[in-house]
Amino acid sequence: MKRRMIALTTVAAAAALCTAGFFLIGNDTTSAPREIIQSPAGDRQTPPLIEEIGLQPASTASLLQKHPAPIAAQTDAETAYELVAINSRCQIDREAGSGHIRLTPEGLCKDLSLDPLSREEIFEAITYAAEHGVVKAQLDYAGYASRMFEDEKYALDVDLIREFKEYTVRFLEAAGNSGQPDAYVRLSDMYNNGAIVPKDPVMSYAYAEAYVRTGSSKRAAAYLSTAAAGLDGNQLRRGREIANQILDQRNSSK
Repeated sequence: MKRRMIALTTVAAAAALCTAGFFLIGNDTTSAPREIIQSPAGDRQTPPLIEEIGLQPASTASLLQKHPAPIAAQTDAETAYELVAINSRCQIDREAGSGHIRLTPEGLCKDLSLDPLSREEIFEAITYAAEHGVVKAQLDYAGYASRMFEDEKYALDVDLIREFKEYTVRFLEAAGNSGQPDAYVRLSDMYNNGAIVPKDPVMSYAYAEAYVRTGSSKRAAAYLSTAAAGLDGNQLRRGREIANQILDQRNSSK
C-alpha cells in the first residue's frame, strides 16, 4: 500500500507540475513518429483500444460510437483529441451541481454521459493524438494520461510510469518546436520540481529563458527572474547557451 501511494503521489504531482506554469503565466511539430504506447500491462492481450473507437465528425450529435474499426480510417488525430476533451467537459457538466453553466451542449453529451470513456480509452486517444502532431494533445498529455494511475493495477506499473514520463517530456518538446511557448513554461517547472525529470535548476532556467524569448506574457520577465534565483554567473551563462540550442532546434523544425 505504501508503494502504491508513493507511485500515485509521484504521478499526480508530475501531472500537476506540467500545467502549473501555464496557469501562472496565463493564456497570453511534430517530433519523429514512434509507435503508439501499448495498452497497460494488464490489458496487452486485447486489441489496442484505439482500434475499437470509431469517431464521427464533431458536428454530429454524438462523438462516441464504439465498434471495431481503425480510427485512422474514419477520422484524424484532431478528432481523437476533441473526443477526449469533450468527454471531460461532459463529465464536469454531469457531476456539477445546480446552477452550473454547461460547458458543452446537452445533446453532444448524451452518449458520453451514459457511457463515458474509460481511463484506458482516454490514454489511448490522447497518446494517439499527441503522437500524430496535435499540439493541444501534446500540451495536455500529462493531465489526461496520468488518470491511468488512479487505478491500482496501473499505479505500480514501472514501465508504464517510465513511458508516461518520457512521453510527457517528448510531447512538450515537440509542442515547443511547433511554436507553443507554453510548453517551455511546463518544461521549466518540471526541471525546477524534479517530479518527471531529475531536478536541474540550470535546465529550468534555460526553458524559462526560451519562454521569455518566444512568449509575450507580461509576467514572463518575473517568471525568468524566479528561475534565475540562486544561480551563479556560470550557471546563468550555461542556461542561456542551452536556451540558444533549444531555440535553434525550434527554428530548424519550421
